[in-house]
Amino acid sequence: MISDKKKVAILEQYVDREATAGNFSEEMRFYNMVKMGQKEEIEEELKKRGFLKNEKYHLCEDPLQNMKYHLVITAAMLARFCIEGGMEYNHAYHLSDVYINRADKAVNIEGLYTVYQEMCLAYTKQMGLLRKSSVYSKPVVKSMDYIYSHLHCRTTVSEIAEKIGLNENYFSRLFQKEVGIPVSRYVLLKKIEVAQNMLKFSDYSSLEISELLSFSSQSHFISNFKKECHMTPREYRNLYYNNMGLEG
Repeated sequence: MISDKKKVAILEQYVDREATAGNFSEEMRFYNMVKMGQKEEIEEELKKRGFLKNEKYHLCEDPLQNMKYHLVITAAMLARFCIEGGMEYNHAYHLSDVYINRADKAVNIEGLYTVYQEMCLAYTKQMGLLRKSSVYSKPVVKSMDYIYSHLHCRTTVSEIAEKIGLNENYFSRLFQKEVGIPVSRYVLLKKIEVAQNMLKFSDYSSLEISELLSFSSQSHFISNFKKECHMTPREYRNLYYNNMGLEG
């Protein structure tokens, strides 16, 4: 894995080079289209632009590793632009981590290109949905951020309400009204989303995942996962793990 320090160093180098080379406005236009959720435009742009616009800049001698570094840069930029557009901070960087982990496993340029395309489209689709959905109130947004940063804990509704400074009953009603589901279900669904990504892109076992996400037991995790995904964690991993040119 690329360290956080390396990511920052690469990003700083990228910004300086892009500004100097005169490609800054074109790249910013691309990121702004993602930020605005313009799915059709991004799909067309991806067809035209090939892999990465900044691929002529060499960060290392190995071509595949060089492209991996550029994908990390793109992931960081996408996260920043989407946060500016209203995406939850933790969600934006969670997406970034997911695709960086996938890129790290790529064994060829074709597999890496697939990850790159899917990453750009994933951010674009999320922003499109965000723009179409009703705007959440500040307390609900704060609660979502708290939930996402505490998926490793057994958080309760009362604890979340206390952290955002609201009465528990009032907070529960507000969340249900704006989001359409109870707080507890939202927490569960977010944990299941993370579990799906871990099953797809990591070697963690069901037991380890259940512990990392603070389910009461492995059987409790499997039962909830099967209820939401209509298959067991093992079946899900067998279906989605190790495909599209990625090594295990």
